[in-house]
Amino acid sequence: MTARTHPHPAPLTTVPQGFQEELEAHARWFHQHPEPSYREFVTTERIRQILTDRGIEILDTGLQTGLVARIRGEADATVPGEGHVVAVRGDIDALPIVEQTGLPYASLNDGYLHGCGHDYNLTTALGAALLLADRRKAFSGTVKVIFQPAEEVAATEETPTGAVTVLSTGALDDVETFYGVHDTNAAEPGVFVINPGPDSGAVDKFRITLHGRGTHAAHPNGGVNPIRTLAALVDGIQSIAGQDVDPTHPRVVTVTHVESGTAWNVISPTAFLEGTARTAFPEDRVIIHDRFQALVDGLAVAYGTTADFEWEYGSPSVVNDAHWSTFATSTAKDLGLTVVSQGQASLGGEDFSYYLQQAPGTFIHIGVGNGDRPMHGPTFFPKLDALAEGANLLATTAQRTLAELGGN
Repeated sequence: MTARTHPHPAPLTTVPQGFQEELEAHARWFHQHPEPSYREFVTTERIRQILTDRGIEILDTGLQTGLVARIRGEADATVPGEGHVVAVRGDIDALPIVEQTGLPYASLNDGYLHGCGHDYNLTTALGAALLLADRRKAFSGTVKVIFQPAEEVAATEETPTGAVTVLSTGALDDVETFYGVHDTNAAEPGVFVINPGPDSGAVDKFRITLHGRGTHAAHPNGGVNPIRTLAALVDGIQSIAGQDVDPTHPRVVTVTHVESGTAWNVISPTAFLEGTARTAFPEDRVIIHDRFQALVDGLAVAYGTTADFEWEYGSPSVVNDAHWSTFATSTAKDLGLTVVSQGQASLGGEDFSYYLQQAPGTFIHIGVGNGDRPMHGPTFFPKLDALAEGANLLATTAQRTLAELGGN
């Protein structure tokens, strides 16, 4: 998409008095009531009640957990955007972690913690929905606000990641631009991170079972030792990541599990290894898979074994649209916010990528500090200082995007 030459609407720089405090109260409640993927029933009902109390429409999607809200603008015909649809997304699930934060509002659900800050993300999206409802008269078009379940799920064919589930309802088929939001402990509150281009890694899994021929360890020539193939593979796959793709592109291939044998003096007939490949650029995902397959096939033959090779594609990489990333950055600066680019994609997975396969958009990271408390760890929690700023950025960017789309 090419940039427009017409001016943006004037930014909305204020939020209602007490709005930050209102959002902090919501965030603390959600932090106290974490629920795992596809079991976010109480969380969903709480969100539904808050939205309903403010007269915000909730779509009938058939989702068991999570929901999609819709806010229709009511500005007159002179305000561009009528007929266009933009979406913003926050995720709502927690992790199976025992909380050790010491917070006065710590988890009341033993064994679960919002250790990745999804309590913060959903509250930011909730705040955006509340602001947009108050601003209906100021914009034309429609904003859909996604409260997505199961971002953290270990996705399988039977239980796909939450983004796939939400998209499968058809509720977002008309969306033209997506914005996602996530907290980051790599920045302090008040700092927003927007990265044009690759932002997170594609998440792929590999499993390899090697078949040889078992024998006594004292007579290795009487069998075929699959551990020789396994050792060569562990070494060889590192050269794929190091040599076969652009060295400036973030990527990693990691072996996490190897297994063979049951006794010190017996050569096992089989060996197994598995791990993950992470790539930021879609073309590297193809290269690494194809070279991996060739390496497995070649080494199996070289060492006299056979191999069963499985490659499971997970969520693709988040690749932010250049135009909408610049657009969101410009909006943030107009609101007086501090915006930076981290310069290199993280290789952590993020299923917001599935939305960007349907329509372009960008993923916005909000600084929450606590960089000494690892995310996905028992001590992590987000500082709440920038909740109102993040909600205002989401709401204002959505409004201005509708006007931009309507200015064609």
